[in-house]
Amino acid sequence: MKCRLLFGTVGTIGLLLSAAAQTETALIDWDFEGEAALSVGYKDNILQSSVNEESSGFVRTALDASVLRFSSTGSFLMFYLFGEDTRYFDAPSVNYEQFISAIVSGAVPVGDDDTMGCSLSYLYMHQIYDASDTQGVPVRLLVLGHSLTFQPYWEHEYNQRWGHRFDLRAFQQFYEVNLDNYRELEGQFQLIRNYGHRSEISAGYYYMQRHYDTREQTDENGDAIPGSSLIYVQDKLAGECRHYFDENRYWRSLTQISGMINRDNDSGFFDYDRVLLRQQLRWDNNTWAVSGNGRLGWYWYKQQMAGNENRERSFVSLDLRVERRFGNHFSLFTEGEYEWNKSNDPLDEYNTWLIHTGVVLTM
Repeated sequence: MKCRLLFGTVGTIGLLLSAAAQTETALIDWDFEGEAALSVGYKDNILQSSVNEESSGFVRTALDASVLRFSSTGSFLMFYLFGEDTRYFDAPSVNYEQFISAIVSGAVPVGDDDTMGCSLSYLYMHQIYDASDTQGVPVRLLVLGHSLTFQPYWEHEYNQRWGHRFDLRAFQQFYEVNLDNYRELEGQFQLIRNYGHRSEISAGYYYMQRHYDTREQTDENGDAIPGSSLIYVQDKLAGECRHYFDENRYWRSLTQISGMINRDNDSGFFDYDRVLLRQQLRWDNNTWAVSGNGRLGWYWYKQQMAGNENRERSFVSLDLRVERRFGNHFSLFTEGEYEWNKSNDPLDEYNTWLIHTGVVLTM
């Protein structure tokens, strides 16, 4: 699976670059950006546990780099790398967490109204992970995992204001221990409208199937059915608005809302409905940058019970970041996060928060 996915992606990116080389007669330029950050802070309830909490101070290092090749014809090729390492001073069950993301993406215009593109991404994680969404039952644990995503897309513009985008996404998740590997295939369609100051609003439909390697179907009581294979099917409607309030784009906001139904391929033990809402607001005048982000989610399970009631859970997550830049290459920041998880199942409930402050070097 890894080889087929990788070779197919390299071939597709090669076709895009070949087409770009044949059509580009205008200016070609390269751009590089990079940041390195160092911070110290404190995290409460690192294990995201309702019964066994560990809290600790930590030191965190992060690297963020991108290389962009672009042309005045509209084609581009981008390489992006992000890495983060967190070392805890007093968390015996974790010691450290790491996250790495690498992305290569490209696109080329086809005629006057169409753009074809694709991306390949790799994720590595050694982290405390809330796997309740994928497992269908309360599961939070330290995981070591890798994933690959291949996502080609087609964009079409009807006019300067309206357009649509169609994506296909192939995803493979590998876990070293504890959790079962799975693969996803998803189709996405979005209707897009552009408006003032390069703002954008979109609405879309998403259909996804998730196939587990070895997990089995269950009956209505959650008992495994030997010899069976578990599949999730998800239908989602989503809307998004990226709004810039002024011509200089000092003020900006991001609003996202989605509703999704998850159904398994047998008894319905893993069936649930979900609503997510996210709101982000950012102000940046090139000297100061302040951003806040809020996320809310609600889950309603169809078969699983918490006492005499159907299981329900919800969460609220808030974060705030303040950054002060000194020239073009140095800045200081402070960032805090808080998350509440509520449910009628005590195993679903936990709170966690962190705060850290540090320096950023920009290249």
